[in-house]
Amino acid sequence: MQSSSNIRLINLPILFDTLNIETLPADMQAKIALIDACLPQTQCGLCEHPDGCLPYATAIVVDNEPYNKCVPGGQPVTDAIAQIVTLDSDETTLKAAPSQWPIDATSTRPTEVRAVIREDDCIGCTKCIPACPVDAIVGTGKHMHTIFTDLCTGCELCIAPCPVDCIDLVTIERELSISEREAEQEDLRQRYHTHLRRVTEQLADSSNSRPVVSMVEAKLNNAASQSLNISEAQAKNTIAAAKLRSKIKKLEKQLSARPNESKQTDLDALQAELAQL
Repeated sequence: MQSSSNIRLINLPILFDTLNIETLPADMQAKIALIDACLPQTQCGLCEHPDGCLPYATAIVVDNEPYNKCVPGGQPVTDAIAQIVTLDSDETTLKAAPSQWPIDATSTRPTEVRAVIREDDCIGCTKCIPACPVDAIVGTGKHMHTIFTDLCTGCELCIAPCPVDCIDLVTIERELSISEREAEQEDLRQRYHTHLRRVTEQLADSSNSRPVVSMVEAKLNNAASQSLNISEAQAKNTIAAAKLRSKIKKLEKQLSARPNESKQTDLDALQAELAQL
């Protein structure tokens, strides 16, 4: 029977298949579940695991990776994990990895931050949207975006993709009880898993032409490809369709700048060929 502490390891998104958690001994699985429950679920990748908190928890147990690398969790999270991995040990607890933000006097964790878009400067490029692990950013192409502050984890992952540097980080002050923090972490974890499953479905949809633009999407794309039984004909059609879309976009761009009857004919032919695929 599956222990209650390991329930969080069931029906995981495909991204985590390579962790092979289900093949591990029960005691290791239990430790992974407990450590994952300690982590803040910001999915920030500052622990050098861009896939999120669960891969880091797994690495601590399976690969003996240092347990003090959770930057947003600070010393409280490091201490909590130490109790799990060094149980009945006299080892000195490691010092938490430093944060660029000052330590909050109340929580003793690094001060929390939230991302805010300067809406007047936003060009609507949409590059920040897939970077958000909990889908806290909304907006469409060439229109202003906004961030739901209540959903933002402060992971900072949307900062780098922004080509106009219109996203700022602002500090917040709040005091959470243990139960409130646990509930928030579980909600963030579920939002991240929902995000991963939605992106997986998009990548598997042959009609979806949106390019892969984030590291997590790239890993999901690889994971999905390995799990699907794709025939040689399907593979050839996928490659042919990608080449056709590239040619079509190039012609459309040329025609938008200057009409040309010959190029228009070529475009019509390529679109018809793509439709047949």
